[in-house]
Amino acid sequence: TPAAREIRSFVNNIDVGFQVATQAGSLCEEPVTGVCFELLDIAIASTDEIEGGFAGRVIAMMREACRLAMLVQPMRLVMAMYRCALVVPSASLGKVYAVLNKRNSTVLSEEMREGTDSFLVTALVPVTESFGFAEEMRKRTSGLAMPQLVFSHWEPVPMDPFWTPSTAEELELFGDKADAPNHARLLLDAARRRRGLYVEEKIVEHAEKQRTLS
Repeated sequence: TPAAREIRSFVNNIDVGFQVATQAGSLCEEPVTGVCFELLDIAIASTDEIEGGFAGRVIAMMREACRLAMLVQPMRLVMAMYRCALVVPSASLGKVYAVLNKRNSTVLSEEMREGTDSFLVTALVPVTESFGFAEEMRKRTSGLAMPQLVFSHWEPVPMDPFWTPSTAEELELFGDKADAPNHARLLLDAARRRRGLYVEEKIVEHAEKQRTLS
């Protein structure tokens, strides 16, 4: 049919709309990965609608359809991870772990170097937590630990950035207000601020007391 032929002629525009949507996702305008879209049907009300500028509208509609489809499904952020290796004397091992824990790092291994009292510690450090990491490590260990950071991989953040307690067990554990910080939401808001995007936040949250400032 004429409509079917016209739809086939806009396949490239549909692909462009898909590419635009996946290069700037719905959460923080970053590239999307690990997502599958299934295009079930395309319909044109009338071939009379196909006129100048229609290709641009196809791109815009496909982009918006993909973004809306992502919003109705649970989404996860992915964090860039550094692989950190450092050699530290046993006397400073506790200080190294204190810095790693503060930076939400995961220790992979701890091996004692033969013939010395030093340990080789290997850990994964989120890139977002790496700013000032080496300097803090040197200060805390008096220059005895010199971390080496190499990009390792992208790791999904397990928590949903839009999670709120809903079941009776969750409400009992976290309360109605869910005061515990949502790590994924903190990462999302930080990424949106860096890109100059709108961040939904309240000036006053969970206000229960009144204080008069003089």
